[in-house]
Amino acid sequence: MLGKKKNQQTPSWRTMLGLRPMRNPELEWAEVDGKVVLDLKHQKGTSWKHWVASLVMPTPPNRKVELDTIGSEVWLLIDGKNTLGSIASKLAKKYQLSPREAEMSLQQYCKELGRRGYVGFLGKDGKDQRLKEKS
Repeated sequence: MLGKKKNQQTPSWRTMLGLRPMRNPELEWAEVDGKVVLDLKHQKGTSWKHWVASLVMPTPPNRKVELDTIGSEVWLLIDGKNTLGSIASKLAKKYQLSPREAEMSLQQYCKELGRRGYVGFLGKDGKDQRLKEKS
């Protein structure tokens, strides 16, 4: 569900708002002092590029990423049940944003989370979707 699939069409704006983001179940995280902290485990690369890069820049076995207040709030709402539209509405109401501002900011944030493999997106039919920018 969270893997990359080729030849998927970019969802329309309305379809995008209906997507249900869900956290990667393999990603460990905790809430510390009201902020979400992701525990990222280093995965050793198998290609020669990874091997060469590890000689120049050794990577730590794991690292922690602390999300800011709004990022943490969004993370807690990403449960596979809330749609992007409902999350955007909650953010717009709480932070006095226009619906479009909240939707655009949330789209960019979730796109980055998806690119990093932290979240995946389910359509209304329960199938995996990719979140991309419309060109």
